Amino acid sequence: MNQKQGLRVGITAVFVLISLCLSCLGEVSEYSGQDQIDSLIASLSRSPSEIPSESLSDALPETLPYPMLVEDIRELYSSEILLVNQSRQIDLNDTVSFADRQSIEQCICALSAYESLLRERAIRLAQFEIRLKKIWPELSMKEQVDITEGLEEMLRLQAIFIYDFQSQLKKKFCLFPNRDRKKFLNSFGDLLDREADLLLGFEGFLHHLQNAPEEDKIEFLASFEDLIRRQAILLSSYNGFLKVNCNILKIYKYVNGCGCYRSCQNVTYTYVVKNTCNCSVEGIRVVDSRLGIIVEGISLGPHEKKSFSKSTVLNYPSGTTVCNTAQAWGNFSNNFIIMSESNEVCIQMCAPAKNQESLELGNQKALAIASDLGAAENNIVIEKNQNGKCCPNKDSANQMAIRVGDQLAASYRSSKGANNIKIVSNQQ
Repeated sequence: MNQKQGLRVGITAVFVLISLCLSCLGEVSEYSGQDQIDSLIASLSRSPSEIPSESLSDALPETLPYPMLVEDIRELYSSEILLVNQSRQIDLNDTVSFADRQSIEQCICALSAYESLLRERAIRLAQFEIRLKKIWPELSMKEQVDITEGLEEMLRLQAIFIYDFQSQLKKKFCLFPNRDRKKFLNSFGDLLDREADLLLGFEGFLHHLQNAPEEDKIEFLASFEDLIRRQAILLSSYNGFLKVNCNILKIYKYVNGCGCYRSCQNVTYTYVVKNTCNCSVEGIRVVDSRLGIIVEGISLGPHEKKSFSKSTVLNYPSGTTVCNTAQAWGNFSNNFIIMSESNEVCIQMCAPAKNQESLELGNQKALAIASDLGAAENNIVIEKNQNGKCCPNKDSANQMAIRVGDQLAASYRSSKGANNIKIVSNQQ
């Protein structure tokens, strides 16, 4: 078993012990599950979780020996600015709380560029270790300690940036197509292999500091232990990527009522969300592409299903086809964010309902001549009821024209004449 394999075995063994006290790692932290979903839906960009305590553009003291080594460290420091700026571009750039294909592609490009910078930095760190190893015997003890301190800080920053990379990847991993998931997973694994090689080289320098002051040796051992712990955390995260199931959350959407709607008419959408695995999904949020947030902060137990409804008033011109989808976001398996998109639901905006009626009555005449109580009456009753199609709305129109001709009733002596006209119109 070579040294590299031995280091990896050692890292795995240390991880079993370190996993019990991960809270001790104050410099590396995760957002809570709901904070991650909030951040992703509203605006997913953020700066690295940790940056050097001093300004990234500050040069190291000129008192360090061998200007070539010092210049290497200066260049490595300057590369941090690129990493910080690139991290801020890892954003879905979505202001409507919805992840569309274009914004996801932009995020893939930004995350790929961030990974390339990390890979380049790992290569430069390896080159620095090779150069340092060649001139190590020429350095004094103080110079060896000073240079090793600078290398340790560079390795720590690399671990921090790799952790930030996996944190960003964890929030977006399930949004990416399968091809991009595999690509980023391979990139993450390669970064961890390079980090293991760098730690192996750093361990070699520590072996040559046996004659260093006791205080420095203790400090370096503590730093090395911290670097091993960080590597163990990253390895655990890598295993999480291998096990995560991005397709456990399902959402189905449908519309209640008839399929033809008119302006200013209410329509109700129903969303059915289901957890398809034997696990729990927390912090679920349902977001509609047109209506925004439907529900948030809910949980689904193993194989549990819930439905939610939301009504809205339509306001679109006649003949318009209105389509929308919904996305369900959830927090699953060590703060992985999963997302599922529903089927598309479309409704057609119909023309206003109109009832147009016309009724005309001719002339009516009645005559009564008698000495008894004869009666001459014209009795007309008109009843008209109109109902709009499907559902009532302000654009429905009931147009009615009723014309009644001349009415004549004549009576002589003791007889009676009357014209009785009644018109009842109910419109809905």
